[in-house]
Amino acid sequence: MGSRGRNCWARGLCALFAVPAILGGCAAPDAEIHLAPIFSRHTVPGYDHAEAAGGILRYGEQAGAVTWALSPFYWRLRRPDDSVDSDFFYPLGRYIHDPARPRTFARLFPLFWRDAETRADGVEDRDWSVLTPFFWGGSSSDGKENYFAFFPVFGTVKNFLTYDEATFVLFPLYLRNRKDERTSNHILWPIVGWTGGSERGWHVFPFYGRAEVPGKYRRSYVLWPIVHVAHDELDSKEPQQGWMVLPLGGRIRKGDYRATTVLWPFFGYAARPSTDFVSWQVWPILKFERGGTESRQTIRRFLPFYMRFEDEQTEFTVWMWPLFWDRTDHFGDITRESFYAMPVYWRSRTLRADGREERRERLWPVARVYEDNQGNERFAALAPGIEPILNSEQLSRNLGFAFEVWAGSSDAVSGVTQRRAFLNLYHTAQAAGHTRWSVPILGGQWTEPDGTVHTSLLLGLLRFRSGPGGGLEEPAFPGPGWPDLHVQDLPPAPQVAAQP
Repeated sequence: MGSRGRNCWARGLCALFAVPAILGGCAAPDAEIHLAPIFSRHTVPGYDHAEAAGGILRYGEQAGAVTWALSPFYWRLRRPDDSVDSDFFYPLGRYIHDPARPRTFARLFPLFWRDAETRADGVEDRDWSVLTPFFWGGSSSDGKENYFAFFPVFGTVKNFLTYDEATFVLFPLYLRNRKDERTSNHILWPIVGWTGGSERGWHVFPFYGRAEVPGKYRRSYVLWPIVHVAHDELDSKEPQQGWMVLPLGGRIRKGDYRATTVLWPFFGYAARPSTDFVSWQVWPILKFERGGTESRQTIRRFLPFYMRFEDEQTEFTVWMWPLFWDRTDHFGDITRESFYAMPVYWRSRTLRADGREERRERLWPVARVYEDNQGNERFAALAPGIEPILNSEQLSRNLGFAFEVWAGSSDAVSGVTQRRAFLNLYHTAQAAGHTRWSVPILGGQWTEPDGTVHTSLLLGLLRFRSGPGGGLEEPAFPGPGWPDLHVQDLPPAPQVAAQP
């Protein structure tokens, strides 16, 4: 919706409600109007926001990005670099366009999905599905990724689950899958199968199966999952041998390492004297493990009262499992500290090597907060999203108008801070020294950088200003009637990549 469309909104509402001949002038078509939940428009430098029907219909411009929505049917964000992020028929539909990769993805579950991108090697790759999971297909400019499948009748799919390629006919009657240099064939999957290439083996499930990569491992089972025998790491200085007879027990040997389990998984003991490693457990209540000289891993568990885990990347402590968690993770140059009080409270602090710091906090379903040390902030009161099941950001932008009683954000790039109450019954925005707040009918105030304060009351019929040149101002029904500021003092537009 462009400025012409917004002006039509303003003219129509002014004509509907105004009696300018009796009460004064109508607000200009591009002026601020606050008649929420029917219609409202708000501006400060670098920020333009308009909405109708309590937030069902929305339009916004900020930091060069344009957003509009007809919730919950459609939401769309176009960034200054022409990347697009969109939801439709939430949560079923999704559209992403990233010209930097380039990549385009579209999904309307279960009717279709399509993913097309140009890979780093210059090959154009396209994958799609219609009436998922029945029809699958794809192609690539080098011809190596061409495939089609009509599940379960016949076809071939590429890069499916952990396999490079899978071919089937009347699945599960026949299936062939390939990964690296290994090819497996199955009749009445998973009952009968044989493997060739880098791995050799065969099975008649669940009676007997064996697999071997010469010089690396030999594995077999009888009456799966009862009897297992494995010889692993045959190409190492200390090959590993093990067997298991469920549920009686099993044994593993590797150098001076010994591990024994009895009545699996209840009783277990493992030790390696040369590295001072020791581990024992009475599952699931008790477990103690000391990693020795080769590993920093330590486990102490006395469920449900206490559990402690440490290794090179992660350490956490749990009290009254699974209720209270205190956790620290190290991912290269990133450190994340988290605390959970399941299922209602969670907070985290992420520190990066470049000095950036991010903080997130959630009191479910009451509130969620995000902020960083760059000046960015997002928050909402009433936030029923549950990651990773129900993404909070997607839920908010598609249905937040219906349940968020208080929400807002601060943006470091544009310098805009804005807040919104339920149905937009209160709105405030601040940028470049300008601050505006208003409520429907009653009015609001606009403070300019030089300290001048404009006040608008009673649908804009009473307006005055203080400061330089103070006094009464012309009425601007239906108010507050302040001029459009969003094109003033705009910061440089950022180049932001589309989110995956």
